[in-house]
Amino acid sequence: MKIVVAATEEQERHIEELVEQMYTEIFPVYFSDEKIAEFDNLQILKPTTSDTYYNGTMTSAFKIMSSLQALIALLENAEDKDEKEYKEMFERNIDILQKYGYNFPLTLNHFFHPTFQEEVISKYGKAANKWII
Repeated sequence: MKIVVAATEEQERHIEELVEQMYTEIFPVYFSDEKIAEFDNLQILKPTTSDTYYNGTMTSAFKIMSSLQALIALLENAEDKDEKEYKEMFERNIDILQKYGYNFPLTLNHFFHPTFQEEVISKYGKAANKWII
C-alpha cells in the first residue's frame, strides 16, 4: 500500500497563476494576440479533464510548479542566453509538463527571436493598474 499526500488548494491556485503568468507576461512578448488566442483555444498549458495525468498529489503539483517556474525564468531571459546551453533544460521541463497532461508544443526557437516589444499593448498583457482613465 502506498500513501500519497494530496496537493493543497494553494498549490492548485499557484499552478493556475503560473499558467496565467505565461499568458500575460511571456507570450505577449513573443506572439500576437491572435496567436495567443489560438494557444488558448488549443488548450496550451491547460490540460483537459479527459487527458490529464495530473492526479492532484503534492509531488506532481511540485513538479508542475517547478517546471513552470523554470520555463518562466528561462523565457524571461531567453534572448540573453546561449541557445544550446538552455535547450536541454527547456526540453526537460516541457517533458515533465507533458507527462502530467500540460500541452506545450512550442520549442525554444519560438522564444529566441521576439517579434514583439515588451511595451506592445496586448489584450493578454498584464494591466499596469486597475484604474480606467
